[in-house]
Amino acid sequence: MTHDPFGNLREWGPALELLDELAVSGKLAECQRGLVRILRYKGNWRLREEVLKRIEGIPSPSDELGGQVLTILADDNLYYDARILANNALIQWLKNSQRRLHQEFILKIRKVIEKLSKLPQPPFFEEAIKKLDSEIGLSGPL
Repeated sequence: MTHDPFGNLREWGPALELLDELAVSGKLAECQRGLVRILRYKGNWRLREEVLKRIEGIPSPSDELGGQVLTILADDNLYYDARILANNALIQWLKNSQRRLHQEFILKIRKVIEKLSKLPQPPFFEEAIKKLDSEIGLSGPL
């Protein structure tokens, strides 16, 4: 299987169906390059949200995929639903694979948390960030 089997994202219906098939069959991890492309694609919020909901099951995210999820969390220009889904994916990765995530990636998450904590946030988003911060604290000292 190619690393990006999703094709033309403007025709997002087939991409959404393929995403569902890959998630059910447990093959999403093989398509991380395509998932990154979907997350970068700003033309369809539904497709982005579906990827964010499903990627938390990938046990060892690539640096590129993890970085893109972190970029979504940190992006003040994105709507909060997507940012919270990104936050939840990061929490799940920390819970599922603390020892396999690179310490460098955990440091990047901490920097984003610090940045977001310094700015006023809506209570529901602030609470989500606190949960992520708590999960990082459970991963132990660096």
